[in-house]
Amino acid sequence: MSFTLLARKYRGTIIQSRVSPISRSATILTFALMAIGLVSSIATKFTLTSLPNIMWLVVYVVVLDVLSQFAPQTRIVEAVRTLLYGVLYLVITILCGVLAAYAIQRFAFPLQDQFLARVDLAVGLNWSDFAHWVDRHAVIQRVLHFAYDTLKAQIALPLVVLAFSNRISEVRVYLLAFAIAFIATIVVSALMPAAGPIVFVDRSTFNILQFTGATPLDHLSRLREAGPLILNEAPGGIATFPSFHATIAILTPLMLRGYPRILIPLLFLNAAMLVGTVTEGAHYFCDVLAGSCMALFAYALATRIIRIEDRSSQYYAQRPVGDPMPSSCCP
Repeated sequence: MSFTLLARKYRGTIIQSRVSPISRSATILTFALMAIGLVSSIATKFTLTSLPNIMWLVVYVVVLDVLSQFAPQTRIVEAVRTLLYGVLYLVITILCGVLAAYAIQRFAFPLQDQFLARVDLAVGLNWSDFAHWVDRHAVIQRVLHFAYDTLKAQIALPLVVLAFSNRISEVRVYLLAFAIAFIATIVVSALMPAAGPIVFVDRSTFNILQFTGATPLDHLSRLREAGPLILNEAPGGIATFPSFHATIAILTPLMLRGYPRILIPLLFLNAAMLVGTVTEGAHYFCDVLAGSCMALFAYALATRIIRIEDRSSQYYAQRPVGDPMPSSCCP
C-alpha cells in the first residue's frame, strides 16, 4: 500500500488522537503578551527578578508526554496529557502577564481613583461604609476571605474537570477565554491605573480586614517613578480596574455550568468571592462589574473563535489527499 493511501486512511485518526488543548489563537495571544512584557521592560528599563524559572516544568511536561505514548491510550491517559499542557499554558501565560502588567505600569498613565470612586457613588454604593460593615461581622469576613483566596484553585478547576470529561473543545475555549480576559485586563488596567479605594481611608480604623489582596501601593508608586528599576520582591496583583478575581468568579461557573453537582456550590462560593473582591481585595464596586463583563466577553469571543478553528481542522482532516484548495480558502 502506498504512503498516500496510508495517509488518506489514517489521517483523521492521527489528528483526532492528538488534538491540542491549546488553540492557535491562544498560543498567538501568549506570544503577544510575552512580546508586550519584554518590549515594555526594555523601553522603561525595568527588571523583575522574582519570576520563577519554569524550565524544569517544561521539561517534566515533555518527558511525561513522551512516556505517556508507551502507555495504553485510554481516556485517562489523554486527560492527563491535556491537563499537563493546559497547566503549562496557564503558568506561562500568567508569568508573561505578571511581567507585562508591571512593565506597562511604568508608563505611569494618570491614576483614575477619583473617577472610579465617583462611579460607585453615582450608583449609590459607598465602599467605606460597606467595608466597615463587613469589618464588624467576623463570620462574614472569614467566609469572604476564604472565597477570595480560592482564586488559584478556581483557575485550575475548569481545566481539571473538562480534561477528565474528555471535552477537549471546551478546554480550548476555556484556555483561550482565560488568555483573552487576562490580556484585556492587563491592557485596560495599564491605561486606567488606580490604587484602589484603600487610599481614601485610614487602615487603622479596621479591626479585622487586612486587605491582603489590595494593589501593593509601594510597588505601584515605585513603578511610576522615572528612571531604571530593578524589583526583587514577589509581585502582587497590580490591576485594579477591572478585577480579575471577578472575571474568574464568573468564568469558572460559566465553563462548568453543565456539571450541576459542581455548579451549585460553586455559585455560592463565587458569590462570596465577588463580594470579597470589594473588601479583601479593596476593589471599587465598578471594578467587580467590569471584571464580570470581561468574563462574558472573553467567553463569547473564545467560543466563536474555537468553533471557527474546529471547523477548519475538521475540513482539512476529512479532505482527500491531493484535492486542490477551494477558491474561498485561497484569495
